[in-house]
Amino acid sequence: MAFLDYFRKEAETKSTIDINSPRVLEMIQNSMAGGNGGNAMRVSAVYSCVKVLSESVSTLPVNLYTVKGELKSRKPSQLDRLVSQQPNDNMTASELWAYVIASVCLHGNAYVYVTRTASGRVVELLPIPQSSVSIQVENKRTVSYIVTAGDGPDGKKLKMSSKNLLHFKSLTLDGYTGISPISYNSTVVNGSRSAMDFANSVYTNGATPRGVLEVEGSLSDEAFENLKASWQTAHGGSANMNRVAILESGVKFAPITMSPQDVQLLESRKYSRSEIAGIFRVPAHMIGDLDKATYSNIAQQGAEFHRYSLAPWLTMIEQRLNMTLTSGGAESFKFDISELIRGDVEAEVAAYSKLLEIGVLNPNEVRAKFGLNPRDGGDEYISQTNNLSFGDSSEEPTEKPTEPKEGDDV
Repeated sequence: MAFLDYFRKEAETKSTIDINSPRVLEMIQNSMAGGNGGNAMRVSAVYSCVKVLSESVSTLPVNLYTVKGELKSRKPSQLDRLVSQQPNDNMTASELWAYVIASVCLHGNAYVYVTRTASGRVVELLPIPQSSVSIQVENKRTVSYIVTAGDGPDGKKLKMSSKNLLHFKSLTLDGYTGISPISYNSTVVNGSRSAMDFANSVYTNGATPRGVLEVEGSLSDEAFENLKASWQTAHGGSANMNRVAILESGVKFAPITMSPQDVQLLESRKYSRSEIAGIFRVPAHMIGDLDKATYSNIAQQGAEFHRYSLAPWLTMIEQRLNMTLTSGGAESFKFDISELIRGDVEAEVAAYSKLLEIGVLNPNEVRAKFGLNPRDGGDEYISQTNNLSFGDSSEEPTEKPTEPKEGDDV
């Protein structure tokens, strides 16, 4: 089918490369023109935040489980394989989820086309550029998606329902379309970009010695150009910093005190970096801002990164997958976050030892947490006997009557 062939072509050209590829960067920049910051990904803080979030989510396994009451068990199937290993012929699951998170971070929306057979079985998941999709709401409740397949006037517009399109979105103001963090915070992002450009110009054009050249009288145009060119050659650029200036013909150098610190350049760049980290709710130390970092608060921020930063993203993906791909409450997709929240080895050993002592886990379950094979007899639960009580402790013990012996007074 030509429609599916189009999206297969899109997947082949865009998704066989990872998030660090210049092609991905160029694609993102080309779709972010004007007020929403065409160079947003060239701001290091934005790139770092998007990279941290997309890579963190893409490394977590997501699997399909069968749910029965409080119990759940892994359900190996083609659907599970599509979501957890290979969604289509050209992508791995890690690449797909990195693409989804990056698109939502930058544009507020990400779309994945669900290829189904005539019987409704899901056989393929393909990413769709967010610029190719528009949302249509009918009767204030029915949502459909208009997808443009192809470029230019020859592009075909196709109407789809949520059954055939996974729509992942960020914060929304109308319940249907996610808003772009870059667009809504373009002042902060563009300000950071301007500060970076200014800093580059300072270090490129303002290297020591810094000041003005004074001469008595006036210079001819030719003499002015010669003096300017010779000075720039000798002292312009960071490679010529701190070189000794040799002056002649009565030329004097008058220094001007000006530095990035004087115009609070460094402070403003740090503030912008912190603001951008706040927009994406990424701990500052994860994007290289270690000014206020200590060992203790980094460990705490690592735990908070899952709770407050990643958990909303994981919930968004899980619920959308469950809503579109599963048959109901009996099946459920879930991310495995055990590796993410794992602490240091010493703390883990203490925690698992306690869980073994009170019978919450058995030895084989603990071995599985560390990626070890089960051992014989390891399925038995252990409980310490000195923690157990028998009978009713409220009953008072009674003495057993003794038989009188011969010669005793009765």
